[in-house]
Amino acid sequence: MELNKSVSNPMLVGAMELLKAEDTPQHRNLFVEEMLKANLISPAVIIPAPECDGSGIQQLVTGSQVQFPMISTQDGKRFFMAFTDKMEMKKWKQDENITTVTLSFKDYAGMLLGKDKQGNTSPALGFVINPFGANMIISKEMVDALLSPSKQ
Repeated sequence: MELNKSVSNPMLVGAMELLKAEDTPQHRNLFVEEMLKANLISPAVIIPAPECDGSGIQQLVTGSQVQFPMISTQDGKRFFMAFTDKMEMKKWKQDENITTVTLSFKDYAGMLLGKDKQGNTSPALGFVINPFGANMIISKEMVDALLSPSKQ
């Protein structure tokens, strides 16, 4: 997990545009392929705040708690946010001082399907890539299916 890293995902953005324009099996496969290898950014609330090391890079303090804000639909369904780049994230919030975390598909899968110390799973129903742009919803069920051995 890297903090405040700049990411760019032109191939994923292109795959999402293709899929939105024409939903074909080839476009779906290209989208999934690009999503699985993408690094996405998510806003995060980290307590205590990260500290800078000697080279100015922010590092998590031992025992830090990381919380990821969710976005809700009008009917109350909650999703983690995933952005392909900082420009897409600015459509959500203009704050330059927001801490971001770089996450992969497997990181989101762990957040969605993993259990906490009490055995509870996340209330999120999935994650959404560029919620104020392409708005690609990746459901918990889709995440689970992509991780199943028959799909790998």
